[in-house]
Amino acid sequence: VAAPAAPATPAVKKMTLWDLIVVGGWAMWPLGFCSVALISMVVLNFRQVSRKKLMPEGVLVQLRASAKDQNLETMINTAAAAPNLFTNALFSGVRKFNPEDPQGSRPAVETAIAEAVSREESQVGFWINFLSLITAVSPMVGLLGTVSGMIGAFQKIGSGGMGKPELLAANIGEALITTATGLVIAIPSMFFYFLFRNMLSRIIQQAEEQYSLILDDLAGSSLIVEEEAPPA
Repeated sequence: VAAPAAPATPAVKKMTLWDLIVVGGWAMWPLGFCSVALISMVVLNFRQVSRKKLMPEGVLVQLRASAKDQNLETMINTAAAAPNLFTNALFSGVRKFNPEDPQGSRPAVETAIAEAVSREESQVGFWINFLSLITAVSPMVGLLGTVSGMIGAFQKIGSGGMGKPELLAANIGEALITTATGLVIAIPSMFFYFLFRNMLSRIIQQAEEQYSLILDDLAGSSLIVEEEAPPA
């Protein structure tokens, strides 16, 4: 006699994104806001943290040419006509430049430029710092959702749910999904935070090198070196 066929195992329904949001409970709404904020900050910072935006090559070439010609007025007009991180800081410095005493006025120019660079860096970094905030907040919201789910699970156990896993599934799902969602948001947020910070630091370093070259040209340092150099 043939053995009776085993009962068919019911197919496991795959959860959609909306199902995950529903199971995750209330914590998924602030986490959803964090995810939208993350995408917005990444797009914004990719647009503004670039050498093309903060230190355009065309403007830099014009400023170097004016500095070599020691044409202070043209430099100031060029910097004022194209405001960006590089020109704003340079504009603050060259206004203190004294053509009659180029070397003597250089420390004041360098100090003014350094202070202006610090201000400009803070303005650009303001939006980068939002990524750090998202990195810190998202896991905390996820953890709060986890605690909320576990509290609900223990309440059901206390009211007779022991031995009935189907009654606990929703709360345990809430606990796990919110933690995972918080980490999924926080990890890329941390990555992009350090990426944009490093990009900004590199641009600032390049700007400082160009400031030094421009001041050398403006003060005629390169001409003095050529005149004093011994013949080959």
